[in-house]
Amino acid sequence: MKKLLILLATLGAPAYGAAGEADAEQIVKSHPCADGETIDQYLGHKLSSSHRDLGWRVFPAEGGVDVERAFLASKSMEIRYRWRVDGTGQVQAISDRAQSLCS
Repeated sequence: MKKLLILLATLGAPAYGAAGEADAEQIVKSHPCADGETIDQYLGHKLSSSHRDLGWRVFPAEGGVDVERAFLASKSMEIRYRWRVDGTGQVQAISDRAQSLCS
């Protein structure tokens, strides 16, 4: 029974390994944003000087990989931007902040 549960759990998981997650992070970082800059460049100069940079995080998600960039605005408040990269490499902003970032 335990082996069956493990098999079922892995069947529903996205086909991304460590390399896939690193690729997803790079896809988001290099995605076009405002004024001809990439998302990484835009966030780097927009928030890095006034907030503590918590870096990039990658999470497995249904249908792809979620990539998040977080900044610490105060001792108790984080600012997060989150995108989803699907199996074809398409980037979709899934947080409100990410949606408004490059518009």
